[in-house]
Amino acid sequence: MTAYDLLFITKPELEETAQKELIEKVKALIEAGGGKIETVDIWGKKDLATPIEKANQGYYVLIKYTGPGTINKEIEARFKINENILRYMVTLSLPEVEAKA
Repeated sequence: MTAYDLLFITKPELEETAQKELIEKVKALIEAGGGKIETVDIWGKKDLATPIEKANQGYYVLIKYTGPGTINKEIEARFKINENILRYMVTLSLPEVEAKA
């Protein structure tokens, strides 16, 4: 299984319950595709470098998971039709490097 990082930005005006619901749907999609969630890191509302769809802020979420590459195509297909997703990016996860003292 390959390790991936999924970073997505949603519209900042979504209510907290809608944000949590969306995150749970993404987690369920990954698990249904044979993936395993490693961590979910909610960064919260942050300023965007450049406006996206007239929004100056976005709600950032980073999900680290392992699984087959077919999951990524399904995530991209779902995100493309979801009007609450401003941007998303799936990348290969780099292995953690232990610091030597």
